[in-house]
Amino acid sequence: MEKRTLYADGVFRRGNLHTHSTRSDGVNTPEQVARHYRENGYDFLAITDHWVYGVHQDLNRDDFLVFPGTELDIELPGRKDHHIVGFGLPETNRIPDGYTFKEERRGNRLSTAERIIEYFGQMGNVALYAHPYWSKVDSTDIKYLQGLIGMEIYNHGSEYEGNNGNSETYFDHFLFVRNKIFCFATDDAHTGGPDSLGGFVMVKARAFTHRGILDAIKDGSFYASAGPLLLDFSVEDNTARVSCEPCQDIYFRTPHRGGHLHGETDCLTQGSFELNGDEEYVRVVLRNTKGQKAWSQPIWLWLF
Repeated sequence: MEKRTLYADGVFRRGNLHTHSTRSDGVNTPEQVARHYRENGYDFLAITDHWVYGVHQDLNRDDFLVFPGTELDIELPGRKDHHIVGFGLPETNRIPDGYTFKEERRGNRLSTAERIIEYFGQMGNVALYAHPYWSKVDSTDIKYLQGLIGMEIYNHGSEYEGNNGNSETYFDHFLFVRNKIFCFATDDAHTGGPDSLGGFVMVKARAFTHRGILDAIKDGSFYASAGPLLLDFSVEDNTARVSCEPCQDIYFRTPHRGGHLHGETDCLTQGSFELNGDEEYVRVVLRNTKGQKAWSQPIWLWLF
């Protein structure tokens, strides 16, 4: 029996689900941000300004979709922070455009990560945990959080500005405790310069609509990338198989062991890994000669 998270049918769509505009601390207007991504080959975007909810449906085009969203944060003892991105469907989101959450902040309703995650769910949004390495949190602070759609395994803005945008270890810690979330790569861009166009998700969707994209994300039919392109990943007959655009390294990861294929150049386009039968999940990581990576979603092999 074949197991996969990527749909067998559908079309890959490139998107960024975390970026900022002049509505908070970005330097470009929402219109300029949307045009920047659309003109650089992206299919969808979420503009997620700090503590300002943006709907931005006037920026939709036949070939480009904008998701409503925002980013909320909490300061923690020890100079740590929780940053959580929320985004949703235009037709089911219940937060108005331009909303600044003053009532919720006065009532202390958004004072913990759990409360923010719950609030986003109640208001028709999903919750994405942002840049844990940049935020200086410990894995014990977040790995048991429930209700997240996923976490940023890579945040390009953080990596570009501070070399602290790669959070692969945090993602492993979620999986080690069987917290079945997904991994995302984002830009978190504020300038539209080198901090942009470096982290993205490729969503294999059956319909190019807001709902089609979000349904595919909820099903895990996507991967995160800072460059390499993954074409397919599945498990059948106790063998994990991947196909991809040319890369230099293919890593198969399970909780306790892994496999590694290496080429002298970006020459690898497929790979396989024999499973023992006792692994809880398997995932794959690609790396090219530039050092850029792509990360699949884990394929869970056991039911819990």
